[in-house]
Amino acid sequence: MKKLFTLCFLVIPLFTYAQSAGKISFRYDLNPTVSVSGRALLNPWAGGLNTTQYSTIRLNNDTRDDLAVFDRTTNKISTFIAIDNPTGSGIAWQYAPEYEIAFPAVMYSWMLLVDYDGDGKKDIFTNSEKGVAIYHNESQGGVVSFKLAVNPLKTVGFSGLQTLYITSVDLPAITDYDDDGDIDIITFDADGNIIAYQQNMSVERTGTKGLDFVRTGDQCWGHFHKEFCNDFTFGIQCTDGSGRVAAPKPSGARPLHTGNTLTVLDTDGDGKKDLLFGFVSCENIARLHNSGPNSASANFTSYDSLFPAISPILFPAFPATYFEDVDGDGQKDLLASPNVNFNDNHAFDFRASGWFYKNAGTTKNPDFQLVQRDFLQSDMLDLGERAAPALADLDGDGDMDLLVGYGGIGLGSSYRAGVWHFENKGTTQNPAFALITTDYLGLASLALTNVVPSFTDVDGNGSVDLVLTGTNTTEVQVRVMFNSAAKGAAVQYNLAGATLWPTRALLSPSDLLTVTDVDRDGKPDLLISRSSTGTILYYRNAGTAVSPTFQLQNQTFGGFTTDDYVYARARSLVVADLNGDQKNELIAAADNGTVRVYQFPDRPDQSFTLIDSLASIGLPGKGLIAAVADLDGDQLPDLMIGSTAGGLRYLKNTSQKVVVTAVPDEEPTTPWVFPNPTDRYLTVRPQYDGRVELVSISGQSVLPVEAVKANVETTLDLGNLVDGTYLIRLIIDNRPVQIQKVVLWK
Repeated sequence: MKKLFTLCFLVIPLFTYAQSAGKISFRYDLNPTVSVSGRALLNPWAGGLNTTQYSTIRLNNDTRDDLAVFDRTTNKISTFIAIDNPTGSGIAWQYAPEYEIAFPAVMYSWMLLVDYDGDGKKDIFTNSEKGVAIYHNESQGGVVSFKLAVNPLKTVGFSGLQTLYITSVDLPAITDYDDDGDIDIITFDADGNIIAYQQNMSVERTGTKGLDFVRTGDQCWGHFHKEFCNDFTFGIQCTDGSGRVAAPKPSGARPLHTGNTLTVLDTDGDGKKDLLFGFVSCENIARLHNSGPNSASANFTSYDSLFPAISPILFPAFPATYFEDVDGDGQKDLLASPNVNFNDNHAFDFRASGWFYKNAGTTKNPDFQLVQRDFLQSDMLDLGERAAPALADLDGDGDMDLLVGYGGIGLGSSYRAGVWHFENKGTTQNPAFALITTDYLGLASLALTNVVPSFTDVDGNGSVDLVLTGTNTTEVQVRVMFNSAAKGAAVQYNLAGATLWPTRALLSPSDLLTVTDVDRDGKPDLLISRSSTGTILYYRNAGTAVSPTFQLQNQTFGGFTTDDYVYARARSLVVADLNGDQKNELIAAADNGTVRVYQFPDRPDQSFTLIDSLASIGLPGKGLIAAVADLDGDQLPDLMIGSTAGGLRYLKNTSQKVVVTAVPDEEPTTPWVFPNPTDRYLTVRPQYDGRVELVSISGQSVLPVEAVKANVETTLDLGNLVDGTYLIRLIIDNRPVQIQKVVLWK
């Protein structure tokens, strides 16, 4: 029977394969479960949070307020809807990324949601290059949308109409302070030491709520002055042109504005609205007591340096507070987080940087009790900073497991990182990840930061090897741990036996490395995405797979130039066939949050062709690091993205799968692959010099790429492969790729 089949097969003409066009697309998927210490996380793929600003808003059509969280370190919005708490009474917050794209694509420094026109829908107040930008909430029927209303916001100051000043470093208070029905703005003046009260006069003048601001009261509203940390001076009489004594001037040794945060609420139930104040160099939140009216004549007379008195808010620097109901009991609670742009001196623990104080009293007379220091973060994968995913079948059970590197955490006076290991206890169609260890292979012992794992078959033996990038005190190191296990078995990595690659002079700490066979000679090459220039360097491996020698071939690989620097900086590069067309695409996930897909060139000297900018997913974060693998069994690689926020986002590949149809080959006219079928050995005799690659029907490479010569026979050993149908690709410079079906039948 085998001989008869072989004879019949040999009379079939040779074939290449035509592909139908397949659009590349991804969408967020929250279905894969993740458990930590036996507890299933409610929002594992929410992406992590660092320095958070909280505002409630109605997103869907139910009767409960939802939540929008702005992260200052990533300039990213994360949206959550209120649901019934699955583990008890009250509400829980379900991550809902579908609402994020409704918010403005570019916001930075701060965002607060306040209803300024009284239509029952909260509007966006945020920083802009011009001053304060306001986006009106145009949502209808559960469809969230915003429209730019004002940019910049104006006020009538002491010298006439001018831009309402709020420095990007500050966080203002936007609230109806004088209880007249329209919102006022309280912020610090340009010197950073005195308060400016911007009273909204719209109700007084027109009877409707709007944005008619006038700076009222003395030049230092509230009659207090501050300069540094907990150095308030009360009873100040400021000049307003009437000859009264001016407030003290800041020290000449101190720069003008450095950073303040403000929240307005009545902290003691006396009906007078107080201030919660944070300063850039202070650890604490100070409470300033108001003994005057809630108006332009407010008068602050004393302060408490620790608030709340029990379990006070203390961060390494620059705390900020938010007054919102986040447990659904109708009373506003207190939330706190740092107001910093980055983890200065690695002083902050960004795994627990959202403090939630439940209000056990009422909104008018609050009693704040600390509940948790990781609000929202406890329900998601959050490793602190710079999460870096990698996917491979580590236990040999056929489904994809997960490793996640990260930036680091503070350990006393040191800061170091490792790798978390999640085992996939689900199936090839329905993954379910469970945390096994937070220190895979004991990698924390290397005392590295910014650890990035990745998987590739470095030595070409069919089993996946682990490439680890990390930074020590002086340099970036690249270690390769060769897998000593057989193909398909559980991996065996030995940290002590890791090979340190000769890349010391090639990488800077913020660069991103991709190991891939660019020239398809069966040896791993390097693509280095430069953070300093936005370019990609291509280093060809002129040595061997096990003992590489890297030689610079191209400093602007793919056509990326320094012109792209402002927009992208370093890019995480992933090479994969995303739509099954037997051609590689390149995913470029950039520092600025953009994710783009390019056609990977056939030759190293060709430029990338942009296929899709994936605008539908918005901006997943900042400082992105990407990985791909087929997690749902549809033979299309899905996308996982880590970011500066320390978490992961999972995106299902929804690309249009290419239908590959066989058409007769026009050339070559004589057989170039034989015998076919074969029981082990396959001979290749092409008409042109090139490279051959054997792939599975799903597009996975199953043998290393091998160079072949025209009219010279090259033998491929298929003995380690399972019986089935494969595709052999012949890649020839400046000619179409030729593809032949091969049947292995032992």
